[in-house]
Amino acid sequence: MFRFVNGRATLIAEIGGNHEGDLNKAKDLMFQAHEAGADIIKFQSYSGDGLVNKKLRPDRYNHFQRFMLTDEEWIDLAETAKNNEINFASSIWERRYFDLLDQYICVYKVGSGDLSNHELMKCFISTKKSIVLSTAMSSIDQIRNTYEFVLGQDKTIIEDGRLALLQCTAMYDDPNYRNVNLLVMKQFEREFGCLVGFSNHAIGTNASIASIAMGAKVIEFHFTDSKSSKFRDHKLSFDAVDLRNVVSFNNEFLNILGDSEKVVHSSESSNEKEFRRGVYFNKPIKKGETVQIDDLSFLRPELGIPMWDLPEIIGKKLKKNIAAFEVLDMGLFD
Repeated sequence: MFRFVNGRATLIAEIGGNHEGDLNKAKDLMFQAHEAGADIIKFQSYSGDGLVNKKLRPDRYNHFQRFMLTDEEWIDLAETAKNNEINFASSIWERRYFDLLDQYICVYKVGSGDLSNHELMKCFISTKKSIVLSTAMSSIDQIRNTYEFVLGQDKTIIEDGRLALLQCTAMYDDPNYRNVNLLVMKQFEREFGCLVGFSNHAIGTNASIASIAMGAKVIEFHFTDSKSSKFRDHKLSFDAVDLRNVVSFNNEFLNILGDSEKVVHSSESSNEKEFRRGVYFNKPIKKGETVQIDDLSFLRPELGIPMWDLPEIIGKKLKKNIAAFEVLDMGLFD
């Protein structure tokens, strides 16, 4: 059973409908995303008949019918993932796909459109697998409703670290970042106490990288091999180059964070004397003269008397003659 990793974010590559109903294309995208470093490769399992009222939305019905895979193709795809040790997942949009694919699915992702579909969600919860909820088009009250429903079905899901809430904004045609609103993750943390993350629908990788820096534990993003393809999801998808860049940042992030204690690291200490300034006389000074600020220069390296100790020698008298720019020590002063 897949468990979210403490520390680094779990990266979910959403193939979704980018295969456009072609099994070989689905496999190819799965392998590309896996090789680029995604932790989980996810699809969407649906049929037009199980998803859309074709009398009211015939165009949407035809779209989903065209993009669907057959049951045999789904098993082929899931077995291919299993045989290649790829973490396979699919958003299940009707009950029969749950029965077909549950044995292969490592994590259940509930898309924003199904946040209210508690009947289907009961199936996912019953497996005790991790569940990821996306929250686009949802008010905080609606999210709370589903959160409380999930906890009512599985009381240990939070303490087991098996529930993640993803901030998500449905912004398919918006090239800007003004509606990403990553700070909502902080609200989720305060109110719900579960894992939080981000489902990316923004163009580019900046929003996802920023979410890692803000502590996202799960990040989902669409994946493609051609951003110029006609279907709308392609243009907001990562390609392999994008994904490798995000993986690189994700892997380095904990090292970048370090810890909360400010210390002088060994790599710094060897440079301290060369970078800090020491106190030197800028002209010859005779024994018995009183040290004045104008007699001094403050220069690298910090040898002898550091500038931290400058107040201690102003107004003191010299015990002997000192040449300009000679290294000083506190024993020279009365």
